[in-house]
Amino acid sequence: MPALTTIQLFDTHSKYLDASDQEKPEEFRHALNEVMPRIYKLGYWRELLVEHSQDASDGYISLPQDTDSIVAGLIDNNPVPTRSLWHDYKMFGTNDEDDTHLSAFIDDGYAPTYRDLDTASKYDFRVVALKAPFTFSVPYKGVFTYRYRKYTDASTSSALVSPNTVLKGSSYNETIHNLETEAEPPSGEGENTSFSINQNANEVLSITWRDLKPDFPIRIIGRYRGDASSSSSTLDSTKDVQLVDIDTINGTSLYRRFRIGNTSSDSTAHMLLKRRWVDCDSNTDIVNVPSNAILKHALLGKLAEDNADLQRAQYHWGTVNQLLEADTDSYRGAAKPTLHIAPDGVGAGMTGMY
Repeated sequence: MPALTTIQLFDTHSKYLDASDQEKPEEFRHALNEVMPRIYKLGYWRELLVEHSQDASDGYISLPQDTDSIVAGLIDNNPVPTRSLWHDYKMFGTNDEDDTHLSAFIDDGYAPTYRDLDTASKYDFRVVALKAPFTFSVPYKGVFTYRYRKYTDASTSSALVSPNTVLKGSSYNETIHNLETEAEPPSGEGENTSFSINQNANEVLSITWRDLKPDFPIRIIGRYRGDASSSSSTLDSTKDVQLVDIDTINGTSLYRRFRIGNTSSDSTAHMLLKRRWVDCDSNTDIVNVPSNAILKHALLGKLAEDNADLQRAQYHWGTVNQLLEADTDSYRGAAKPTLHIAPDGVGAGMTGMY
């Protein structure tokens, strides 16, 4: 299965777009962003699966933003099932304070951050580069909007339910951080590798961004600044929290969250995950496609839909389904299950039966 960049796919597949868009790489990326999510939802073909491990000591795990669901998982080397239907809450409890025995990954919706802030502490928002040489280059570009709550909100609003409890409704603080106008340029090589904005936050509601540089992944970290009720600040990098990883020009942070039970301070989760399509916005973004023929029919199906030719669209998307099934089947090889009949129990078979 090929894994190609968008510009490589543009060279081979742009001819399947509308004639007015065949010479525009940006229009081809828009077409990919339309058809690839549909392909990703049609099955579990080979390149759609990826392994991932993470700390599970907090009683929950958050899937990376480029993944969609758990195919199989282990907690501390013990296999556990995945429960991702709403009715499973009746079996496994309704919230993180429920003492119900959790024997599975329990779907808990979406969270705005990869890890949660400690509500008894305060943090600022730190932006760091993830691409070597791990520095920001001039000119800086990008606008971040943080919506958050902080400990002192409880003492300044009459709408709160108790002195130290933040209202769980629509109240929030909002800060807009423009790197282009609020960041000073570095004075030397390797300097100014991060930008921080101090807001003493203890709960993040959402982080959105726009107009970032393409192909320049960054991370937003909650930098620990001490106890939330203290007026002084005490930095401790060991208590910093990873909030969001960003690899798109525009977006909003959302992480699919699963609750788990019976974990300790050194628990880990190892999972086989299904990929989720992340919009491509540069010519160097890598696209995992099952085969060139499948992408060809998907683009032709989109073209037929744009021209209101439903019969052709149904034909091309039907072909996509058939090719995906054949493609998946071809990789099973010796793993294809065989029928084994044992009337007398395991280990006793019938000669000549398959």
